[in-house]
Amino acid sequence: MSHQLPLAVSVPPQITLDDFIPGENRQLLALLAQLATGKNGETLFISGPPASGKTRLLMGLCGQAEQRERSCAYLPLETLSRLSPELLGGMEEMDIIAVDGIQHIAGNAAWEEALFVLFNLAHNRQKNLVFSADRGPAQLPLGLPDLRSRLSWGSAYRLQPLDDDGLMVLLQTQAQKRGLQLNTKVAQWLVTHCSRNPGDLMDLLEQLDQAALAEKRHRLTLPFIQASLQHPCT
Repeated sequence: MSHQLPLAVSVPPQITLDDFIPGENRQLLALLAQLATGKNGETLFISGPPASGKTRLLMGLCGQAEQRERSCAYLPLETLSRLSPELLGGMEEMDIIAVDGIQHIAGNAAWEEALFVLFNLAHNRQKNLVFSADRGPAQLPLGLPDLRSRLSWGSAYRLQPLDDDGLMVLLQTQAQKRGLQLNTKVAQWLVTHCSRNPGDLMDLLEQLDQAALAEKRHRLTLPFIQASLQHPCT
């Protein structure tokens, strides 16, 4: 059954689980790949600090599922919590429901109740439910005990952040997908001097991609990077 989703939950079609560098998260990635390709009835709770990759992971799950013609709703609660929870109506028919950022609705009675109802409806239909937050269910300041209980069902994973080598691989992989050449030495400089936040690094790469496009070049050298960044790294 098709369900019309708000524009805010659309996922760029090019994002898949293949874009996520495993690091120490291989077991979780393997399970998500199974959900994307046909496994049903799973409940997962993924926690991790900001910039650990939760959002990209859930978006990648939906992107990969849709490539396999499985329906997937990606629900970023940081954005959707400003809207009525009535938008959740009917989403229990989706094959996969990926709810990103439970902490953003903690204490909001209407949203907590709506998610509780959605959980029960989807679970009874053997749909897959994947939740993320910056902390585990027991630490979330939820006002609805029954929702906390439901979120504790199934498997729980704590995302492990990428080390410097993993961040360098991320940069080089994403650069290559954009048709850019980024050698290991330059990637190491970006990680060491600019940021160890994967989201920040992707933003930097976007800036460099635009600058390279303007100059019709493919190789990202250190002098070019230093001249192109809007906010120079130290």
